[in-house]
This record gives sequence, structure tokens and C-alpha cells, in this order.
Amino acid sequence: MDKWLNHPTSLKIISLALALLLWAVVHFDPESPSTVTATTDTKIYEAVTIHAEGLDEKAMALRVMEPSVVRMMVEGSRSDLLSASPDAYKVWVDLSGLSEGEHELTLRYELPSRVRLRDISPSRVKVELVSVQTKEFVAEVKTSGQPANGYKVGTPIVKPNSRVFVTLPKDRLDRVAMVGAIVNVDGVDENLVEKKVRLAAYDANGKEISDAVLNPNVVEVEVPITLPFKSLPLQLSYTGKLQNGLSIASIQPSVDTVTVYGPQEVLDQLEFYDGAVINLAAVKESGTIPLELKPTNGLTAVEPKQIEVNVELEPSETVTLPQLEVTMAGLSEGLEAAFAEPADGTIDIQVTGAPSVLAELTAKDVQVIADLNGLPPGQHEVRLDVHLPSSVTPGFAQPPVVSIHITDPAKEASAEAEPQEPAPEGEQAEQPQAEMEGGSQAEGGEAAGTGNSSGKAADGTGEAAAEPRQNGTNEGQESGNAG
Repeated sequence: MDKWLNHPTSLKIISLALALLLWAVVHFDPESPSTVTATTDTKIYEAVTIHAEGLDEKAMALRVMEPSVVRMMVEGSRSDLLSASPDAYKVWVDLSGLSEGEHELTLRYELPSRVRLRDISPSRVKVELVSVQTKEFVAEVKTSGQPANGYKVGTPIVKPNSRVFVTLPKDRLDRVAMVGAIVNVDGVDENLVEKKVRLAAYDANGKEISDAVLNPNVVEVEVPITLPFKSLPLQLSYTGKLQNGLSIASIQPSVDTVTVYGPQEVLDQLEFYDGAVINLAAVKESGTIPLELKPTNGLTAVEPKQIEVNVELEPSETVTLPQLEVTMAGLSEGLEAAFAEPADGTIDIQVTGAPSVLAELTAKDVQVIADLNGLPPGQHEVRLDVHLPSSVTPGFAQPPVVSIHITDPAKEASAEAEPQEPAPEGEQAEQPQAEMEGGSQAEGGEAAGTGNSSGKAADGTGEAAAEPRQNGTNEGQESGNAG
């Protein structure tokens, strides 16, 4: 092999071949018509999107751009056209520094390497710019779903505050009807729900305005979830007794109302809270007493949990309240009642209390009731119910008693209307004698008849021993005797 390469003839042949090859390369013309025809191609893109660049979105908004796409025809080698991505063909319009209103602008474009533009249609576009404005709104947070059984949803709280700024083109800003968020509380049984929520702007139909810019767009929301509650007046209760010789001059709790929590059916039945109980036996002197408030009667919680009660004590004093009117209550329908003793229906009552309290005590502060519930016609001894202010105690060991006469006018009227049956012959013979005796009794005085009638009533028979006229007379005489 080495001998062949070193041979003079072989070297001449190789030199000639290299010379011919170099000549061909030097004299080859790539611009000749036949070569261009063989390597150049064209391609059409029907809808290339026009982009807007240079727009100051804080000051202007692009309302209209017509058209939004263009037709492009490009040319280049087949390999370049095939290798270029559609995204490499870019068309845009420069909106830098433009004012509000309509403008007609020339399109700009960018092509892949070694690809040339032959045609773009259209070459110009019309744009309309609208100024952007910002308006302040108050964020509203609404809830969806139902919390656990018995719980109620309180008013949501937005943190750090509810101020939200909404930015939109001025012709769309008026469409904003509400700015807020929705928090789902379905099945929640916690005391407080804390969530971060995204705010959005909504139109009057509740549809979100997606292109609205909100600041802030995320806020923290607290949604109180509590049991049903109700505010009730506080009513103090007492156990035990003060030591002898002391009475309450004043007692004042630190609050007048409390808030109770519990099932709604329990709250509906309560008109006051009486779970504040003071043990009077433990009160030795004037001062402030801490008092714990506990849930009672099916309640789950009470707020506040503890109160203070200021108690003022004074040495006791006993006085007599004269001629207090006795009120009759509970009389059955159709019956009538009148006082037999005392006839005027008033009594004197002894009461004990602090001198400062008794000095302001009047007959209007004391209620004396005769309970006639279930009593039939006749004369009855009725124990009175004496209702006194909480700081005043009765000065008697047993409640006083009054005598009350009850009648049934309808029954007496029907008895008077009944016809008398003829007496047998034997009784008819005795009738004149009876009438004479009756006349003698009448001459002897009506008082005897009155005493008999009263005696029957006191026996509790409930029977009318005389005719209606005589009953009326007897009642009047009884009242006169009692007086």
C-alpha cells in the first residue's frame, strides 16, 4: 500500500481529482433560479393573536381591539418552516403612553430565524382605552350551611378591618354591588370559626366580576358559633335567715340582667333567671358578697359566671300597717262572696324590717289575698296570703283569718220560682198554728232567725235555710254584727 501511494502516477491522479473538486465548489452559484425553486417554500397562518404591550394597567384598561387576530404569509426553507413553532410568530401593538379614547395603530411582528414575512392582513388595528378607577367598599361575609343542632351563627367579623379597595375601568365600577366572601359553617359545633377567605366583587345578580382587582384580596374572618342565648332579668333568691335583730336595708347586685345559653325550647320558657341564691345565715354584717351564677333548669351556661352583691343591714323594727284591703281571688264562676268578719274587708298587719325600708313602705307595697278557689256556697274561714317586699318579713306566726260568706244567686232564684205543692190534710190543719208561731217569732225579733242561719253557714252545710229575701237580710245582719 505504501509503495502504491508513493508511486508518481498515483499521486498525479489524486492531485487531479482534488483540483476538479475545488473548481466545482468555487464555481457553484446558490442563487441560480433552479436552486431557489428547489429549496424555498411558503406557509400561511390564518389567525395569529394580536397582543397588547406597553399598557399601564393601573391607569388604563383596553376596552376594544379590532381585529384581535391577523392573517400572516411567511416564506423560508421547508426545513425552517417545519421546525418553527407557531408560538414563534408574534404580533403585537404598542400601547405605551396612549391616552383615553380610540387609536389606530400599526402592528408589529416577530418571526423565527431565517423566515421572512410576505404579507400580513390587516396591518393596522383600532383600539379603545378606558381610564381605571378605584373605589372603597365594605367587605360583607356571609355564611352557608347550618351549624350543629341547636347552635346559632353570630355576626362574622373581618380582620384587620372590613375596608376593601376595588379597581376597575370606570364604566364597569358601577356594576359592583357587593364585595365579600362566603364561609361554610355546615355542621360546625365550635365556639368560633377562624378562616382566611378570598374576597371577590359581585354584581347585582350575584355573579362574580372576575377581572376586578381587590386590595386586600384575602382577609381573616371570625364567625361566632354559639348556642341560642337570651338576656333575662336577674332575680335574687334567698335561703336561711338573718340573725335575730337584723334586717336588710338594701341589696344591690352588680348587674341587673344576665345572658343564658341553652336549647331554644328551654329559653322560650324562661322569663327571668333565679339561679342567684344568697344564704342569709352567712351574712353577718353589711358589705359585698361574691355570688356564683350556675346554669339551672336545663341551661348550659350563664354570663357572667360571678357577680357581686352589696348588702346593707340595719337593726330590725316592727310596725303595724292598718286597714289593708283584702282581695278575694279564685271565686268560682256564678258565685258571689261577701266579707262576714271583718265586714269592711280590711285587716291590720304587723311587719318587720329595716327602719329605712319601713319608712317608705305603703299599703300599695303589700298584697293581702283571700284564696276562694274551689270553695262552695256557705260561710268559710279563709287564711290569708300576705305578699311583702323581699326585704320585709311578716310580724305574725300564723297568717290571719277572715270569714267569708259565699252564695249562689242562680240556685236561690230557681228555688224561689218553684211552685209549692199542696200539703196533706193533717199538715193543713197545723198550718194556721205554724203561721201564728211564725208571727210570734217575727214579733220576737229577726235576730234569732239570723243566728240560726249563721249557725248553719258556719257548719259548712252550704244549704240555704231561708228564701232569697231572708238570705239578703241575714247577710246584712251578719255584716252588721261583724261590724
